[in-house]
Amino acid sequence: MVDLAPFVAPRPAEYAPIPKPLKRRDLRGRSIPSGPRNPLLTLQFQKDTPGFLRSARDRYGDCVSFYLGGQLFIGAFSPEMVNEVTVSKQHQFIKGVGFDRMRKVLGTGLLTNEEPIHLRHRRLMQSPFHISKISSYADTMLALTRKHISTWRDGDVVALGPEMMALTFDIVADILFGTDISADTTKVQRAMHIAIDRIERTMLPGLDRFDHLNIPYFRKFGSAANELHEVATRIVNERITQGIKRDDLMGVLLEATTPDGEKLSAREVSDETLTLILSGHETTANVLTWVFSYLSENPKYWSELAKEADLVLSKSGEETFAKDLLAAPLTSAIFNEVMRLCPPVWVAPRRALEDLTLGGVAIPKGAHVLVSQYVTHRDERYFVEPDTFKPERWFGDFEKSLPRGAYFPFGAGTRKCLGDQFALLEGRIIILEIARRMSLTLTSAFPQPQPRATYRPKGAVPMRVSLI
Repeated sequence: MVDLAPFVAPRPAEYAPIPKPLKRRDLRGRSIPSGPRNPLLTLQFQKDTPGFLRSARDRYGDCVSFYLGGQLFIGAFSPEMVNEVTVSKQHQFIKGVGFDRMRKVLGTGLLTNEEPIHLRHRRLMQSPFHISKISSYADTMLALTRKHISTWRDGDVVALGPEMMALTFDIVADILFGTDISADTTKVQRAMHIAIDRIERTMLPGLDRFDHLNIPYFRKFGSAANELHEVATRIVNERITQGIKRDDLMGVLLEATTPDGEKLSAREVSDETLTLILSGHETTANVLTWVFSYLSENPKYWSELAKEADLVLSKSGEETFAKDLLAAPLTSAIFNEVMRLCPPVWVAPRRALEDLTLGGVAIPKGAHVLVSQYVTHRDERYFVEPDTFKPERWFGDFEKSLPRGAYFPFGAGTRKCLGDQFALLEGRIIILEIARRMSLTLTSAFPQPQPRATYRPKGAVPMRVSLI
């Protein structure tokens, strides 16, 4: 059997069948939640999707319905509904709008996978992503951060968005591939940028029909996906055929084994490495760019951050270094607050596999169901002054006081991001190392959001460096 590249590979037969989308005519006589019915809805949705969802929640309540492309969408925004979709009733859903587009680049990696393949991969990858293993990368993360910012001089204006993208890419590439990818770094970064752009801009139903037409925009999508697949496949196959053993993350994935002796195939390792590159650098880079934007607007936190940095980073190389990093109170509070306000994954689309209820509301089979970190994290019932940057809210046991589903920046259930501890550790190291050496100040207005697949700041976000 020919091993097709992800861009042309069919949806795996093991996955549950995709239910038929629901049109208005399919819902005659059925009760569905109220919601906006403006004929210009698709344009409003595309122009400002987070704002559209939030205003719909504010006007119609925790469960709203609307039509896009003639298909039924339901927004489920209360913590109870979020918990049902992501945890207690997660198996009554499959991944929704956009994930078929991602699968063209990432294949059957954890981000795009469905059951039963997803659970098998997750079990095999639990050990490599256990905090005890991730902790061993802390010193590498710190060394790469120091190297990256060592050229920043007092008074320099740096393009923080691209700088954070480059830094987090260097970290994930080094920890994942070691030196194997050094000759392909520029190619991989360029191809990943194109692939992410095409995924984000062609998510709505029906746009996939253009993938194989002779249209330059879509041809570049296929070319970028194939380039990424070729690089990852070559590196994995070279490791296997040459018997190369390394302690980087790819080496750990190649050796990962279940108690029954099952391992990931070469193709599966390739897909997972591409998934880790995409999800392991852009999301963290976006959060960090927002972090320093908020700190620029709230400079009172810089001095305390610098003190915390001196205390925590002095323990580099010690056995408790990673634990101390993850426990740093102010850094943790700032990171949590930014992930509340600017969650890197800000919406999670699903499709209902059967008729069910969410929060007591009937949801029909085939409906697109959206839960949104952006909307639920701004629920004033749980977050006082929900639009205000207030890291102090996270001190003490605040997070434990929240109902399940109220705060879920990494998702929840078996779909929760497996790399959450990696991202938390990396983010804290970068925040603390920068705060130890300098402060950063926006040279223009606070960045506007540009929400696509991730909740990113628009533009390069220039900032002035002030060394301590």
